[in-house]
Amino acid sequence: MKNVVFLYAGATETHAFDVLFDGKSAFSRCLDWVRSVKDCVAVRVATVPSLEPHVKQCLRDAALENAVVICNPEWNTASLIEAVASNVSSAGADTVVYAAGDRPFLDMKLTEQLLENHVSYLAEYTFADGYPLGLAPEIVDKGTLAILSSLAKDKARAAGDAPVSANSLFSIIQSDINAFEIETVIAPRDYRMLRLDFSCSNKARTLACEALYREAKAASVPFEAEPLSELASSSAAVQATVPAFYTLQIAQNVASVPVYNPYIDAFKKKNGVRPVVAENSSPADMDFGKFETLIDDIARFSETAVISLSGFTEPLTVPHFLDYVACVLKKSGLSVLIETDGLLVTPELAQRVAQIASNSPARTGEWPAVMWIVSVDAVSEAMYRSVRPESVSCTDGLSPFKTACSAVATLAACFPGCVYPQFMRMDTNESELESFYRFYNDSNSPSAGKLIIQKYDSYCGVLPDKKSADLSPLERMPCWHIKRDIFVFPDGSVPLCREHILDGSVGNIFNDGLEKIWAGFASVVKSHLDGQYYEKCRNCDEYYTFNF
Repeated sequence: MKNVVFLYAGATETHAFDVLFDGKSAFSRCLDWVRSVKDCVAVRVATVPSLEPHVKQCLRDAALENAVVICNPEWNTASLIEAVASNVSSAGADTVVYAAGDRPFLDMKLTEQLLENHVSYLAEYTFADGYPLGLAPEIVDKGTLAILSSLAKDKARAAGDAPVSANSLFSIIQSDINAFEIETVIAPRDYRMLRLDFSCSNKARTLACEALYREAKAASVPFEAEPLSELASSSAAVQATVPAFYTLQIAQNVASVPVYNPYIDAFKKKNGVRPVVAENSSPADMDFGKFETLIDDIARFSETAVISLSGFTEPLTVPHFLDYVACVLKKSGLSVLIETDGLLVTPELAQRVAQIASNSPARTGEWPAVMWIVSVDAVSEAMYRSVRPESVSCTDGLSPFKTACSAVATLAACFPGCVYPQFMRMDTNESELESFYRFYNDSNSPSAGKLIIQKYDSYCGVLPDKKSADLSPLERMPCWHIKRDIFVFPDGSVPLCREHILDGSVGNIFNDGLEKIWAGFASVVKSHLDGQYYEKCRNCDEYYTFNF
C-alpha cells in the first residue's frame, strides 16, 4: 500500500514554528514523525504565503526530498480536501495519512496500528478514538477522498465552506456517515473528557504541549500516545494553562429578578439595597478605563478567549455598553458573549453592535465575534411571571415575556446562528421544557434551531433545590471552571468561582494583576486532580458543566 503524508500548516495564528522542544518546533517534530510513516511515496504540505518560508526552511532542515509545498492565499475545508484528493491521485498512492502540522506528539506506533487496521478491515476512513487530539493522524482511502471532495461542494456545503479545523475531514464524513466504512483504534482508557488538544494552534494548547514535553522528559515517560495521555490526566500544568473564558460583570444592576439569581439577595445583605434598576439609582458599574486595561492584559495573557459581559446582572443597563463591546472586539483573539433577559434589546442596539463587529478585525479564535444568550425560560406569560416575578417596564409596550421572545428574533436578524434562547430548567417550569425545545429547535424558529437548556444551580444550597433532574456523573471529577474560567465583579474582585457569589475573593484583578490572580488558582486545580476538594467544592454540582 502506497501512502501520501499530507500536513496542513495554513493556520496563520499558530505557534507551530516556535522553537519550544529542545531546539525544535512543533512542525519540525511533526516532520520527524513523517519519516516514520511506512510506504510513504510523497509528502505534501498545505500552507499560506506568510508561512511558506517557515515551512520550506523546516523541510530543508529535515532533508525531506519528496516533500512538495502547496501554497494558497487561504484555505477552507473544501479546498483542503480537494488538494488532498488530487495529490494522492497524482502520486499514485492508495491512501492519505493526514495531520495538522502543529502537532508535536504524533505517535509512530499508533500510526502503524491505524494503517494496519485500515488495510485489514478494508476501511475507507480510520481514526484513533478516546485519545486526546493531536496524538494520531487520520487515514483516508483514495476513492473516499474523491467522494468527500464532492460532498464538500454539494450536500455538505456549509461544512465545506468552514475554516480548516481539527475535525474538518470528519465534518464532511458526518454528512453521510452511514455510506462509509469507518474503523478505529480505541484507547485503553477514554481520555476525551479531558478535552485536551495537543497542538500548537493557540497559546493555551501550546503551553499544554510545553508542559507535557517538560514533564515527560523529567519522568522519562516515552513520547507515545498512551503514556503521554496518562501523564496529562494528572498534570495541573497541562490541564490549566491560561483562562479560556472570562466573565467580566460590567453592570451592577439587573433589569428583571429571576428566582434563580442569588446575587440580588446577597448584594442587598451586603450593601443594604437591591441591585435592581428601579432601586439602585447610582450603580457602581465597572470602570471603563480599568476594563480597557484588563482587556489588554487578557489579550496578551490568553491570546484567544471568550469574554462574557454579563455574570449575575444585565449588561445592557450600562450607559456606554457599546464601548465595552468595541473594546473587546479590537482584539482579534477575543469574542464577546452577552447574556441578557432581552428586555432592553432594541433593533437599533442590535444594529449598532453588529456594525461594531463588522468593523472589527476577523477573529483568530474559534468563536464568532459576538454571541447572544437570551433568557426566555418559558413558553407562556404565566410561567414567565413565575420564573421572573419582577421586571422593568418595557418601552415597546409589550409584556416582558413577549419582549424577551421578540429580542431573540431582533438579535437573530443581525447575528444569524449566534443567538441562543435559553431555558433555565427547574421544577418550576419543567412542564414547559418540551414545548420550548420543540419550538426553538425547529430550523424555522426565530433562532433557526439554536437554543440552550441550562442546568439549575442552587449555589451550594444558597437557593432552594429546584433541580428537576440530577445530571451529575457517578464519579466526581476535577472542576472545569477552576481550570478554565475567571469571574470578575465590577469592582475587580475575583471569587474562586461564581458559586461563592460575593464571598470567597482570591484578590482584586485591578490591584493584583491578571497573572497573579490566575497563579492563585494552581493549588486548587492540583488539589482537585488529587481528589481533594474544599467544602464549597464538595457541595457543588457545577463542576462537570463547561463553558468554552
